[in-house]
Amino acid sequence: MIDREALRNAVQKECARLGVEDWEIVFSSGTSISAEMVDEELVEFSSATETGISARLVVDGREGVATSQRVDLSIISDLLARALENSRVKDVDSSYIPEIHGPGDAYPEKTCGRGYLSSAAEIRDVLARTQRTLFSSDGRVSKGTSSSAATGSGESYVENSKGLSLYDSWASSYVSSSVIVKDGEDVKNAFHAIEGDICKADMRPAVDKALKRLSAGTLASGPRPVIFTPDCFNMFLSTFSSAFSGKNALLGLSPYGDKVGDMVASPCVTLIDDPLYPDYPAQRTFDGDAYATYTKTVIEDGVLKTLLYNRQWALKAGCRTTGNALSTAAGSAIFPYSFYIVPSSSSFDELAAKAGEGLYITAMKGFHAGADAVSGDFSIESSGFIISHGKVEEPVQGFTVAGNFFQMLKDIQAVGDDLEFDVTLSSFRTGSPSVLVSGLSIAGKQ
Repeated sequence: MIDREALRNAVQKECARLGVEDWEIVFSSGTSISAEMVDEELVEFSSATETGISARLVVDGREGVATSQRVDLSIISDLLARALENSRVKDVDSSYIPEIHGPGDAYPEKTCGRGYLSSAAEIRDVLARTQRTLFSSDGRVSKGTSSSAATGSGESYVENSKGLSLYDSWASSYVSSSVIVKDGEDVKNAFHAIEGDICKADMRPAVDKALKRLSAGTLASGPRPVIFTPDCFNMFLSTFSSAFSGKNALLGLSPYGDKVGDMVASPCVTLIDDPLYPDYPAQRTFDGDAYATYTKTVIEDGVLKTLLYNRQWALKAGCRTTGNALSTAAGSAIFPYSFYIVPSSSSFDELAAKAGEGLYITAMKGFHAGADAVSGDFSIESSGFIISHGKVEEPVQGFTVAGNFFQMLKDIQAVGDDLEFDVTLSSFRTGSPSVLVSGLSIAGKQ
């Protein structure tokens, strides 16, 4: 960890020599450990430490940025010289007025500690114990069953010429299992993941999920009401979250450019972006532009309330930043934080009763090839269970579900009470309860 006061003094001294008044330094560091065990063999183990420092200068109304993965005081002179040279490149974006952000924001307080950080030894022991438990839980658990675990921590701080000084840190761990079960020639798999204290994780639900998928039948084509599990609908939110970027809206890459204030979803849909979600260790109090973060309602009762902005694209849109800047080597990008659909008080059984004769989708794959984030169209290979007379019955496989994400938001009939987030060592994650869609196209047995 570089000494913050020494860094500030070195930057001030060099900027004074260069005749630069407006500057900002962003430092970040992160460590991670990950491992995977297949059957009884540890097939992968990695440990990494990454550091980075970026300098941003504003000179004569132009901005220059330079970055380095090497972090010590000896590189400050070269780093600032490169940033100054970059500021002299002709700015092709005359609508962007760069600035160094000063004090004055009401930065929120974190309500969660750094989270659980695991050691390499703990990860190894957790994987070995998890694999033993999975194989002993049922004789049909087959070779190829695997478990992975990861832990990570990070810290970052901002110092600038306006007197702003910000600091953040986090830590988190997770374990996941991919279970394969075999009954004769019938082979099925299922996935389960848990975040937090991985030493207490029980991954046997993955076995139960996989066993329920055995003896799956086929499905006739045609439109059906569909219930998505939370993890399946999280895949949709992750894939199509870019539609809520103010930048993409201004570039014509989202249908929501002129839709603020309009109904864009079912009245039962409320979508929140929360950098301070309770008990989440990767809470963020400031963004990549050093602005304060805050919780915002993106969709409320079906009505689009706001898009997400960093400072640059908020200026272009004539509005205020929403504190969603992500600092990257290429500049400031736009990202959500805990991005989730608010659950209702409806149980899964109530959703199934509303579906009547429908389909419960529990597994999907191929979003990278089967979904278009701009048009919203998707066609995804899926498996799940028949819903008959409001009850979940036999498993089915080998079908695709197709539709358009933006229309699907309008066709949501109900959401459940079972909110779940995806598992990630990141401040960006998606969350959803079970979601009932009134009708989607199903392509099954011909």
